[in-house]
Order: sequence, then structure tokens, then C-alpha cells
Amino acid sequence: MSGYRFLGGATALVSLFALGGSAAAEAAGHYHIFPATSFASRNMPVPPASDMNYYGGSVFSSVKLVSVIWNKDVLQATKDQIPLFSAAIVNSTYVDKMREYSTKGVHTINGHKGTKQVIQRGTYLGQVQLTPHNGSKSLSDTDVQTEIKRQIAEGVLPPRDPNTLYMIYFPSNITITLDGLVSCQSYGAYHFATNDAKIAPKSNVFYSVEPECNAGFDFLTFAASHEYAEATTDNVPTPGSNPDFPQAWNDSAGYEIGDKCGNSGTLTSQAGSWVVTQYYLNSLHGCSTGNYTSP
Repeated sequence: MSGYRFLGGATALVSLFALGGSAAAEAAGHYHIFPATSFASRNMPVPPASDMNYYGGSVFSSVKLVSVIWNKDVLQATKDQIPLFSAAIVNSTYVDKMREYSTKGVHTINGHKGTKQVIQRGTYLGQVQLTPHNGSKSLSDTDVQTEIKRQIAEGVLPPRDPNTLYMIYFPSNITITLDGLVSCQSYGAYHFATNDAKIAPKSNVFYSVEPECNAGFDFLTFAASHEYAEATTDNVPTPGSNPDFPQAWNDSAGYEIGDKCGNSGTLTSQAGSWVVTQYYLNSLHGCSTGNYTSP
């Protein structure tokens, strides 16, 4: 995102990418929310001062990415381009820089046992267009979770496992409400886990919500790369401003690696090039810079 987390449901916590996000997140009640600024300007925010800490949670050691088209109303350009973008991002230098957030041999800040994982390039499993059982144009996050679990159970979507990430793309005529926050008004994307209380490797489903928002394809890939980076390094998003297990990498205020950076770079493969967000690197004590290539 700019990634911005906020309390969903009684205890749910997600990372939100506010529409147009390019400034640092701000605290608002029980959650951090990204202020709506000009996406086109992509101004570099001033990152919170502290580096990222490891709290013992899981990362994606080798992600298995599935792009999910919610229904037939998603733009054809999205359907055509997202598979190319997805295949590129999982096998790229964009992932290579995240390797410093591997958890093997890393001491946690809270004394919790770590997961001993090494972040490596992943695999794109392909794209699936759903015919959702829930045909409503107004969905809650609970509705999204219910639908995705059902589509997995029915074999429409590939089976879940601890490295699988379902990135779900929605048409602009569908509204997704997350604890009172409305897609394309309050936020532009988020990532989450169906169990936000523990890692739950045998049951948890990791996913992101990516509405089109009538904002153009650069916006969509900027937001998607933000959520991809944060889901990779923090499978279960931050609870408010007090991170602890089962969170993985957060700073002391609960920000994930995308929350601290708003500038963009370009990801390029033989299939095309796409706008992606930069993200925070402890090795730089600041944001990543430059462009990325695949493979």
C-alpha cells in the first residue's frame, strides 16, 4: 500500500492502501489510515524513524500467487494484464530485496520463537475468474472471506497452503466495506488473513482485496505491489499500533514495509512493464529505490 492497517471487526486488522496514497499513514482511532493524496504525484513520505522488527510471525518463503478475477465485470485490460504482471513480480528483483526479511537465524524482539524461513522468488499459479455465489454489489470483508473459502472448497481455486496468496481483483461497480471503511473512498486495497489471531498454517487463507476504483492500471499495480510486499513479509497484518506475534515484520508503531514509502519504480519483463511501489529496507534505513526486472 502505502499500507494501512485498521481494526476490522472486533479484532481483525488489515493493511489498507488509501486511494492515491503517497504520504505517510496517520493514526485514526484504533487504526492507521493512509490520507487520500494525489496518486499521480507519488511524493516520497517521511518514514517513521525506526527500522522493522521481527515479532515471530510467518512470511512467504516462496509465494504461490493466484490472481482471482471476482466476476465478468472486471475490465478486460485487467484480466489481460494482471497475469503478466503477477508472473513477473513473483520472479523478480523486487522479491530479491525482500530477502533481508527472512526469519531464519533472526532473533525476535519479543522473545517469541521464530519461523526460520528464507524469502525466495515464488511461483505464479495462474488466474481464475469466478462466478461468485454472492452476486451482491455491496460486500463486506466477511462476504469476501466466505466466498473465497467456498471457491477453494469447491475446487474452483487452487488449494490453500502457508505460501499461497490469493490476490482478488474487483470491478468498480462493487463496493467492499471493511469495518465501516468503503473501497475507493476510504481505501484502495488491503491484505488480510482469515485467522488474524495466530499463524494457523493448516487453515489460514491469505488474500488481498484489489478494487479497480476507475483509477487506471498504474494505480492497480501500484496498490497490488504494495499489498504483495506487505503480505510477503507480514502474513497476518498488524493489530493497530501495538504489533506482536503473530505479526512478522513491523516497526514499533505497527507499520509494515509498504506503509513507510510512497515513491514508485518500474517492474519490467519481456511481457511488459508496470508501476510498483517502493518499500522500506532495514539495510538502507529507508525506502528502496530504482527499478526492477524479471526474471
